[in-house]
Amino acid sequence: MVCGSRNAKVEQIHDPVSQFINCPVCGMYKISEGNNNFEMIDKNKLASFLFYRGFKEHTLSGNNERRYYTTIENETNSHGMPIYLDSLMVDSWYPCTLSEKTDKILLKLNDLSEYMGDKIGLDREALYSCFFVDRFNPLNGERRSQDELETQAMYMFDYLSENGYVQGEILDNNLNNLIITPKGYCRIEEWQRKISKGNDVLVAMKFGDDTKKLREAIRQGISEAKYNAIFIDEVEHNEFITPELLKHIRDSKFVVVDLTHQNNGAYFEEGYAMGLGKTVIQLCKKSTKLHFDIAQKNTIIWEREEDIPLRLKNRIDATIE
Repeated sequence: MVCGSRNAKVEQIHDPVSQFINCPVCGMYKISEGNNNFEMIDKNKLASFLFYRGFKEHTLSGNNERRYYTTIENETNSHGMPIYLDSLMVDSWYPCTLSEKTDKILLKLNDLSEYMGDKIGLDREALYSCFFVDRFNPLNGERRSQDELETQAMYMFDYLSENGYVQGEILDNNLNNLIITPKGYCRIEEWQRKISKGNDVLVAMKFGDDTKKLREAIRQGISEAKYNAIFIDEVEHNEFITPELLKHIRDSKFVVVDLTHQNNGAYFEEGYAMGLGKTVIQLCKKSTKLHFDIAQKNTIIWEREEDIPLRLKNRIDATIE
């Protein structure tokens, strides 16, 4: 288990070296202990990533979509829709500064609140993940002592309280009756205003001469919705394409993905965007057979490129605030 929750359940799968875990703290994920991709992920970062961005069973959409993270490349559909997870995705998401951690914590607490003034409770493992507590000693990989874990959690809680962002208490390693203060909401609103000013939209699709017409149709639809389409192959950069790509996803207001060509890159970019909590708008040509779980999503199915601009604009207007 990543977080150590006693309430996590291991589901049976036909793979002796892998585990499918359904955890109330981390959500649903599949790991293979002998898999190099899993071994390379920082487990301290992973625990918080899954708490913030994991797919919880109780939050599944009405179309019965069941997504989960996996560290296994070319994962087959054994438990739903797999989203590939690696160290680059986790490291790119993880906040590096105290200020970034504060923003993420307040935003998450806001998500957990039903209304302003609502009292929030978190059990021990959820509290540790929410407050970015390092559970494991990086020198030997062993779980830290309970005193060390409590010290980290209290340090972050005291910081949030002393700066006037939250009120509440920690008793027996459980966060009780926590509320976000008006000052905390002001910080949340400041962050949201900053993000809402973003006008760029990353487009994930197959690039090449055979998709030029499709590219321009997508660009037109995004432009008519008053956003700026970013195609990664058109961006000048001196870095490797992957870090540049991830930066554009993080900076994008939302992401548009065309799945017509079953492009592995498009699937990766969609999964990464979802991991960051970005809205993803999917398109696909009618003749393409989609993965069942993807087909259940509200996808724009098109027959002619000429139909795309108006339908895409309307979808953006209806779903993006």
